[in-house]
Amino acid sequence: MAENQVKNNDKPQRNKYADIMNKKGSKIPKPVKMAVTLLVIGGLVAGGVYMVKRTRQTSQDEQPAIAVASRGMLETYIEGDGSIAARKQVELGKDLKGKVTSVLVEPGQNVKTGDVLFTVDPTETKKEIENAKKDLIEAQRAVDEASSAVSAAQKSVNELSTTAPFTGKFIPQSAAEGETVKTYRNGDEISGGTVLGTMVDDTVMRLPLYFSYAYIDSISKGAAANVSIPSSMSQLSGWVDSIERVEKISPSGTRLFKVVIAVKNAGTLTSGMVASAEIPTANGSIMPAESGKLEYSREETVTVKQSGKITSIGTLDYYRFSAGTVLVRQKNDELVRAVETAQRTLANQQQSIAEKQAQIQKLEAQVANSNVTSPMDGVVLKIDTAVDAELVGGNAPCVVADMSSLVVKAQISMNDINSVSAGQSATITLQTGAEDITLTGTVESVALQANESTGGSSLPTYTAIIVLDPLPENVSVSMGYYVTYKITTASVEDCITIPTKALVNTVDGTAVFAKEPEGQKFENTLPIPDGTEGVPEGYKLVPVQIGLSDSSNVQIISGIDEGTEVFIAGPQDMYEQFNNGAGIAVG
Repeated sequence: MAENQVKNNDKPQRNKYADIMNKKGSKIPKPVKMAVTLLVIGGLVAGGVYMVKRTRQTSQDEQPAIAVASRGMLETYIEGDGSIAARKQVELGKDLKGKVTSVLVEPGQNVKTGDVLFTVDPTETKKEIENAKKDLIEAQRAVDEASSAVSAAQKSVNELSTTAPFTGKFIPQSAAEGETVKTYRNGDEISGGTVLGTMVDDTVMRLPLYFSYAYIDSISKGAAANVSIPSSMSQLSGWVDSIERVEKISPSGTRLFKVVIAVKNAGTLTSGMVASAEIPTANGSIMPAESGKLEYSREETVTVKQSGKITSIGTLDYYRFSAGTVLVRQKNDELVRAVETAQRTLANQQQSIAEKQAQIQKLEAQVANSNVTSPMDGVVLKIDTAVDAELVGGNAPCVVADMSSLVVKAQISMNDINSVSAGQSATITLQTGAEDITLTGTVESVALQANESTGGSSLPTYTAIIVLDPLPENVSVSMGYYVTYKITTASVEDCITIPTKALVNTVDGTAVFAKEPEGQKFENTLPIPDGTEGVPEGYKLVPVQIGLSDSSNVQIISGIDEGTEVFIAGPQDMYEQFNNGAGIAVG
């Protein structure tokens, strides 16, 4: 609720005639005037003494519709109610469980930081810790399982892209006798396990040959070899790539070991070609026991691992691809959803672990703090427990507050909240019954969020924190004590004020009917419209500049000076009357 006041030693008079201003005068017919005159004369003769007394009484009670511009202070404020609280207070032992073994303080007692307030047997809490650790082990197992599920689901999604396993040439799948090989295109469904073809490295060809063990010590790795290709009647240079001490028996009973010859492929060699080689030595060339067939140096079947719709596939047959190049890309919404589900499960399990770890830390802290101590210098506001009492957690048995700094939690209406800001002065009233106690303070902060509604049709309220100045001697307060507040939202010191009723709205702005002080002239005046009646003689319409105002008074910045008399029963809207062309009667 917004209230206002003017503080000065000589308050201007309020307009007592506001209800009768702006009424037009009416003429009384001559016959009626004569009758009234006779009645008045008769009345004076019959009741002369009464009229004299009545007239004197009226002159003493009624005040003239004149006010004097005076100097004082003008302020606006907001008032309401709130409660006193310590700026800092803490609840202790809220989560403790167990039997209270000692209580060392009582309400109202002063305590220092570190003072023991009460103690609790932590046996029950230790049991909770043991159970919590068992739950943590199970939770960790669940996290491991969920993590594996995520990895498996993600692997399945990754397998929707079939890639080249190494750099090489793609050889298409050969059709079995009597069958044809299906050609796949974008949009086709393809099943997991479908063989697309073979990736081969044919830059270097391998030629496995078998030699008699009589030459086992004559052939070494890296030795030169001359490779002959009968089908093309060509000779190529190669080298011994590896020697394997296997034991193959020839049809004639000769023990043979294996030698793999490597030869670079200029592009004319392919797997399955019949070839042979001789290895030159100091004792002459060594020939194999039999011819062999060329093999690719590396080959691997390219298989689609997951089922799904093909979204991308190009021409593959006999093209060369780098390792990791995507050959076929598929889409499978079910696999994607499986990843999302597994990830959510993992996140939930990880959150569960974090909560259990936090709970264990909390319980361990309770055991460590079974001797409850004060975290600050202050006063014990509450100690709601006793020796042998069983604490079950949930309610704080002890509250300690720092009483050196008190605040008022003021409730501000939504209509007034924008007028309140940090730094504004406030007056607090404690209603003690015998007498009211007035305290002072300063607004420290204003909440940006409205308080939670408790129902009903009342407007939302906001909480403003008012920091109280040090209490006077012999004054003490209790926490939660109900108080009323008055926050000064604006004020002007040492200003000229007049009653708001004296203001007149004109075509040229705000003005007042004012009387020129003796020996002075107004610098600027406005013409009084014709037909205006009731304005006292000698009063002129003077334009004024106004400042801060309340419901009763207004600040005058310029136009008239202190001590100037103003008429407060005049018309307040001469602009409207002037535009309507009507005369104005005042008084």
